[in-house]
Amino acid sequence: MKRVLIVGAEVANFQCIPWTDWNSHNVLDYQALILDCRKAAEMSHPNLLAASLQTYVNNGHAVYAILPGATALDNASKQLSFFPAMQLNVIPAKGKTLNIRDSDPLFKSYLSALDGHEVCFQLIHAQQGIFVNGIVDNISRPICGKYYTIYLLHPPAPTFEQRALKILIEHFGPDPLASPARVPRPGWVDVVASVLPGVAEIQDEIRSIRSDVDRRLEDLHRAEDTLAERTAWADLLWLDGIPLQMKVCEALNFLDIHAATDSPTGHTGDLTADEEGIHYIFEVTGSTGSIGIDKGRQLLQWVSEASDPIASKGVLIANAFRNHAPNNRPPTPDHRIFVTELEKLAEKFHLSLLDVRELYRVVCQKLKGQAPDKSVVLRGLAIDGIAAFPTT
Repeated sequence: MKRVLIVGAEVANFQCIPWTDWNSHNVLDYQALILDCRKAAEMSHPNLLAASLQTYVNNGHAVYAILPGATALDNASKQLSFFPAMQLNVIPAKGKTLNIRDSDPLFKSYLSALDGHEVCFQLIHAQQGIFVNGIVDNISRPICGKYYTIYLLHPPAPTFEQRALKILIEHFGPDPLASPARVPRPGWVDVVASVLPGVAEIQDEIRSIRSDVDRRLEDLHRAEDTLAERTAWADLLWLDGIPLQMKVCEALNFLDIHAATDSPTGHTGDLTADEEGIHYIFEVTGSTGSIGIDKGRQLLQWVSEASDPIASKGVLIANAFRNHAPNNRPPTPDHRIFVTELEKLAEKFHLSLLDVRELYRVVCQKLKGQAPDKSVVLRGLAIDGIAAFPTT
């Protein structure tokens, strides 16, 4: 039997509970949840809710989450930590334009419960390819979306709250007799039940189990953060633009090369580092094909404009053919990472050309505990033309 439980809101003839009671209710008895997160501050044990929602996702059940409005946000944004496998930030963003991006009928119906938008949201550490943009604003920020089986929904306009809840219920489609009207339990029943034989012992056991679950969930979240941090190194192989620049900077620092940038979008080298009397100027670029000579000329300009060009070394770090898996990239008989003209320019004017895969290889060595000395890395950066880091 398909049943829906509504938490934090009231709809006639359906099972509804306040946030303060969610943990005393077995939410797993229901096949869909509607969570009105506008009052989620009243929630107890958010870690336990995350575990329950993970069970929902694993079983393919639907979760409809109405996000907090702008007035409920702390400072500039609010982080909701009780959703599994993702970090969700809700951000103030006022506007009127709403565009449907996905064919899911829910988004088209839910649009009728909105009057512009007051927030958008951002997913962090969410698995790529799983999130669906349902409704976006005029600059494509997510207003409503879906992650696995969890619908993330902008709060409805004040006059359309019941309409929004009805839309969610109809989208799920509970069985006609599956959602009886909520009949409040008299307060004296809980008092009488609390002195039944064995109740106190069971309550103590529940508290102990909850404490253990909280500790294990903390361990889980730490492990998930460590995993996300470790696997993020693979982003070196597909990023472009400023995100690639920042990741390369992180990799160089990880290898004890103290690279930094003063202005990521400025008309200067992307990164600089001063090591062993040499001023390194890094140009970082990504491309879906080979790297052309223009990038070399640009780097040469940055070096010539340095305060001491003689003591400066230009390094071009390239993520060429970034849409290809690393093992499927050039060199091949028909393609090269750096065009021939760029290689000749680099050799003539003492520029170093570094394939990002080579940087990634050395990062992986350090992750395995086989950390190369800084001197080894600097010897690689000192090469004119195609650079490589020595293996010893």
